[in-house]
Amino acid sequence: MTKTKLVPLIILSLLTLVLFFFLRLSNLNGIPVFVDEGIYVRWSQVMKNEPNLRFIPQTDGKQPLSMWSTIPFFKITKDPLIAGRLVSVASGFGSLFAIAFLSYVLFGNFLVAIVSSLLYTLVPYTVFFDRMALADSMLSMFGIWTIGLGVLFAKTQRLDHAMLLGFAVGGGLLTKSPAIFFYPWIFLALVFFFRPAKKVKLQSLVKVFTGLFSVLVISQLMYGVLRLGPAFEMIGARNQDYLFTWKEVLSHPLNPLTGNLKTTINWLWLLLTPTILVALFLGFVSKKSRVSALFLIIVSLLPLFTQAAIAKVYTSRYILFGVTPLLPIASLGLYWLSTRRGKLIKLSTIVILIVPLFISILCVFSPTKAPLSFDMRNGYLEEWTAGWGQKDIANYFIDLEAQGEKVVAFTEGYFGTLPDGLQIYTNNHPNITIVGSSPYVGSIPEGLIDTDSKNQRFLILNKSRNHLNAGHLNDLHLVKEYVKPSRLDGSSEVLQLYRYLPNSL
Repeated sequence: MTKTKLVPLIILSLLTLVLFFFLRLSNLNGIPVFVDEGIYVRWSQVMKNEPNLRFIPQTDGKQPLSMWSTIPFFKITKDPLIAGRLVSVASGFGSLFAIAFLSYVLFGNFLVAIVSSLLYTLVPYTVFFDRMALADSMLSMFGIWTIGLGVLFAKTQRLDHAMLLGFAVGGGLLTKSPAIFFYPWIFLALVFFFRPAKKVKLQSLVKVFTGLFSVLVISQLMYGVLRLGPAFEMIGARNQDYLFTWKEVLSHPLNPLTGNLKTTINWLWLLLTPTILVALFLGFVSKKSRVSALFLIIVSLLPLFTQAAIAKVYTSRYILFGVTPLLPIASLGLYWLSTRRGKLIKLSTIVILIVPLFISILCVFSPTKAPLSFDMRNGYLEEWTAGWGQKDIANYFIDLEAQGEKVVAFTEGYFGTLPDGLQIYTNNHPNITIVGSSPYVGSIPEGLIDTDSKNQRFLILNKSRNHLNAGHLNDLHLVKEYVKPSRLDGSSEVLQLYRYLPNSL
C-alpha cells in the first residue's frame, strides 16, 4: 500500500477512535441506574466482597461473565455504576476491532473495514448500549468475533483459527444464553466460504471436522465452568420464563412473530437510522461482494426472526448482537457511493454519517430529547425501572451518616432499582441499611416500624406504587420527590422519599 493511500486510512482510524471514546465516555452517568444495572452491579459488589458467592447471578438464571468483569473496574472509579458501564465501553472497544476484522476477512478492503468501525462508533444502537451496565454489548462483541473468526476458519481450515473461534463462542456462552446462535453462525460460514481443494478434498474435510470438534470442546469446557455454581440448572429454567416453547409457537405461529417483527423494523429505523438503512441497501449494488453481504443478512436474520417468533419479552437490547452484523454491509454501501462521480453523490456520504452522529450526540448529552423507541424511553427514562433520584438519596443518607446518624431505609420491591439501585451507592457505609419490601406498598413495612427509633428511618417508593391511606401518611414526612421525564401522555412517575416519624412519638 502506497503512502498516499495509507495516510488517509490512518487519519480515518484515529478519527474513529476519538469519536468512539467521545461518544462512550462523555456524560457516562447521564442516564440514571436502570433496574437490571442495579441488580448486576450489586451482584458484582457481593461477589467482590464474598468469593464464595461468585456464582450468585445463577440464582436468577444469568451467566456471570459481565459481572465478573465489573469487579476490577471498582478499583478504577468510586462510582459503582460507572464501573459497570465501563465494562460495556471496553466490550464496545473490542467490537470496534472485531467488526473491522470481520469486514476485512469478508471484503479484503482496508477502507471498508475502517468505515465499518466508524459506523459502529456512530450508530445510536451501539452508542446507547455500549454505555449501559448490561451484558448485551459483551455478547455482541463475542458475536462479531465469532462471525469473523468463523469466516476465517472456513477459508483456512487452520486449527489455531478454530481454537480462537472456540474461545469466542465460549466467551459468549459465559455472557448470555442467546450465544447459542453462534453455533449455527459457524455452520453458515462454512456453507458460504468453505471451498475444499480438489486434490486434497479429504484432507480439507478432516481439517474442518477437527476444527469444529476443537470449537465444541473449548466452548463447552468454558461453559462448563458454570457447573461449579450451585444453581446451574436455573439458567435453563429461567430461559423458559422469557421464551415460548416450539410447541406453543406452532400453535400460534403469527403471535408474537408479526408484532415483534414490526417492532424490530421500528428499532432499526430509529436506532440504526434511516440513512444507514439506505447505505445497507446500497451494499448489495456491488456484484463482487453480494455473496458476503447475503451471508451477513442471513446471519442477522437468524436470531432476529427466531427471537421474534419465540420471545415472550422482547426489547431492543436483546437483539443488539443480531443487528451489528449488518454494519459491514452498510460500510460496503458507503464505499460504493464514495467511488461514484459527482460532488453531490460524494456529499451524500457525509449526510449519511451525520444523521446517526447527531442522534447519538442526543443520546449522550440529552437522552430525553433523542428519538428513542418506546421500550427504551419507557424503561430507561420514564418508569419505575429508571433510577432518577436514587444517587441523590444515597448521598443524602451518606451525609446523615457523616453526622453520626444511623440510617435504615425500606424500599418498594425486593430487587432492581429499588433496593439494589440504592445499595450499590451505600455498599461501603456500614451505618446505612437498605431493605427491600413488597412492590405493592399498602402499609408501612412492619420492619420499618419495628426498627430502633434511635435510627433515622425512611421509606422510598415510586408514586405509582404508593397505596398508603391517610392514616399511614400521617406517620410519614415527605422529604423530597424526584420527578422523572414525562411520558407520551404528559404524566410523570415520581420517586418519593419519606422519613418515618410516627405521631405517637
